[in-house]
Amino acid sequence: MKRSVLTVAILATLLTAGCNKSTMMPDQYSDTETSSLFSARAAAGSAALPASILPSAIKSWLDQSAAGYTLIKVEKKYQPGTTTFTGTKVTVQVNDRPVAYYFDANGAPTTRPAGPRGEIVVSLTSDQLPSAVRSYLGQTYAGYQLLVAEAMQINGAAQEYRIQILTNNQRVDVHFDGSGVFRDAHTAPGNPATTHTVRYVSRDNLSEAIKNALSSTYSTYTYGWAEEHVHDGTTTYDVKLFGSSRLFVLHFDTAGSLVAPGKPTGVPVSSTLVAGQGPKPGGPTPPASSTAGPAAPLIILNGDQLPAAVTALLRATFSSYTFLAAEVHTPPHQSGSEYKIDLAVGQQLYTLRFTASGELIMAEARG
Repeated sequence: MKRSVLTVAILATLLTAGCNKSTMMPDQYSDTETSSLFSARAAAGSAALPASILPSAIKSWLDQSAAGYTLIKVEKKYQPGTTTFTGTKVTVQVNDRPVAYYFDANGAPTTRPAGPRGEIVVSLTSDQLPSAVRSYLGQTYAGYQLLVAEAMQINGAAQEYRIQILTNNQRVDVHFDGSGVFRDAHTAPGNPATTHTVRYVSRDNLSEAIKNALSSTYSTYTYGWAEEHVHDGTTTYDVKLFGSSRLFVLHFDTAGSLVAPGKPTGVPVSSTLVAGQGPKPGGPTPPASSTAGPAAPLIILNGDQLPAAVTALLRATFSSYTFLAAEVHTPPHQSGSEYKIDLAVGQQLYTLRFTASGELIMAEARG
């Protein structure tokens, strides 16, 4: 299948066009993503969402302010507990580092939204750090490389400085109080040399050993899809199965043997896996408890069961795609359902979220 372009036609439902370039410097309304997910993604080189997903004004602003960017994710934001649209977060990769930009409800660039106490996080350059912070880093981590510097502020006053550095080929998070006094330091998640890529694999292209295990030991489960993960040169396969309206994941190495999630290839696991890691051979695991709780999402494995508006938008967005699965749930404080959809175009995996009326509220290319 050929990867297609997300068309501008869907943009009216995704974002509000018409933003003008602000006079603020980029550090005032952007921040660097520092989660292990994005660190791995940045190191590996991201699979891109086509820039045509953006309204022309936002795209133009990014073209000028973040030249050479790769679009990773676009997500609408709402006022907590309401359906009031407040703006959009756009995550791009620039110079091998993922950076988030924020746009208000009218599409104009704005600062990162404040937290519940009115706190905001501002990205800083080395020169903008207090001298006490620079002095401590220079004396304690000679020859370090600054990766991320942020100040958490309330009413313009710094409450904390959060620094991530590279020293001896290891990421380290170092925290200071609002006066620049050292508070604590610890190793950051993820190795800077780590790479992680993921791609869709059809069932026909799985190894014979994996196919044999699925057709014999796990034949009572409904097959979902498979993903090939390459982590630091080690290849594993995540196979998604469904039983008792629940998702289970089996992890195989290239020889078709089960391995523990997150463990190196060759580490064996019991053929009986706990719920949430994988199914027991021979049949679905019975429900763990009948205690009332949040309703489990409805799982859809047949794309024909999606709302017509969602299907129409998918067909307009992708010239050819493979529907993998969808979860349906009703967010708190909302009456309508949302659909989280996994699909593939060729070997590229995408995750998207829609309202039942077909409004696209999140799009992400998994890479």
